[in-house]
Amino acid sequence: SSPPREPAPERLFEPHSAPPLHAGATLRVATWNLLETVSGPNDPRGMHAVFDLRRVNVLRLLLALDADVVLLQELCEASRSFLRAVLPSHTLVGHFLLRTAPSERGVWLEPLEEAERHVLVGHGPTGPPRKPLAKQTGPRGYVAHLAVRVRGLAAEREAGEAEAEAEAPRLALASTHLANFTNGQMDKTDKEARLFLATLGRQLLRLPAKHRAPLLLGGDFNAGKHGTGSLHDLLTGRRPPEPYDSEDEWPGDEGELRWPPDTQRAPVRLARDLWRDPPEEERYFGGLQRGSTAIQYAQQQEPGQGLRARARRQGWAEGGACTDSGHIDWLLAAHEFAKGQPLLRALRVGVATEMMVPPLPPRQPSEVPSLPPGGCIFPSDHYPVFADVQLVPHR
Repeated sequence: SSPPREPAPERLFEPHSAPPLHAGATLRVATWNLLETVSGPNDPRGMHAVFDLRRVNVLRLLLALDADVVLLQELCEASRSFLRAVLPSHTLVGHFLLRTAPSERGVWLEPLEEAERHVLVGHGPTGPPRKPLAKQTGPRGYVAHLAVRVRGLAAEREAGEAEAEAEAPRLALASTHLANFTNGQMDKTDKEARLFLATLGRQLLRLPAKHRAPLLLGGDFNAGKHGTGSLHDLLTGRRPPEPYDSEDEWPGDEGELRWPPDTQRAPVRLARDLWRDPPEEERYFGGLQRGSTAIQYAQQQEPGQGLRARARRQGWAEGGACTDSGHIDWLLAAHEFAKGQPLLRALRVGVATEMMVPPLPPRQPSEVPSLPPGGCIFPSDHYPVFADVQLVPHR
């Protein structure tokens, strides 16, 4: 029988240009929509969505990034079982891939509970119950969350045994996936920006209080970052959030956690975009000068593939700068944080494109007719977005 079509695993460590962790950072955190595998022979996404053809390049990208935390979306049974099998240094806990064995720096993450998942609206972009895509209409979204303790930092190592637990800071993690459909077609999430603001904004208030820790939220927002009144603007800008009558009441949704927040004293900023923390020289954009952090199948089938095809069509200047206004995969820090806990600050950020970590070609490219000559099947139709974050003790 013929060998599998996936790339040769012995090529996993071929050269790439993913930057190392920033010297001043505590952790590398990434968000990645891993793309559900094909649902059957009639799936219009075809070969480019088959997880078994992508998994070697998924692993190659994860190894190159070497993140301590990956906030995942669109997991399926194939990707879950693969991730559990191939990365002994990490543990998959719900939507979170966590480094649970000490890194070379001695740092690792201790999950403090089971991960929880809340539907924000609809039933979430993926997962049951599921209507045929052609009949889907309306907003969908979920948020999954988990508290961890960051172990192995210098303060913990230097503390006495009795104090070590107290010296290991807590961190709240959240992964989200938002979408909006009109008759089965993906529509702009920004059309439902105020609904998503109310449902997701509440979590940005609640979760740091629930977990007694600063919150890092990442995910696929299916919206760019431009425009007054856009979801990004509503979450990260200073303006009064609007009321929203939610059935999703939690015990303790009073006082500082009341929705909408009390804006009599000052407008509320719910979140900060980590991409915009570091100076420009610490933004590694992997050739993605403008547009989305998602890469369509059609662009994987054109000569040059991916960003090269996009740059050629849009006339990007050689070595041009990056604007993140089209990015739909975001990493945010909740502006509200538990008192006495460390703050989060990004020292380095990046988008791990195919130009940063080149995917490996399949061993039998002739059996993938949609591939251009010399082409590869990308690990996903989204690029991971990563941030090297520093936990700054709050005095």
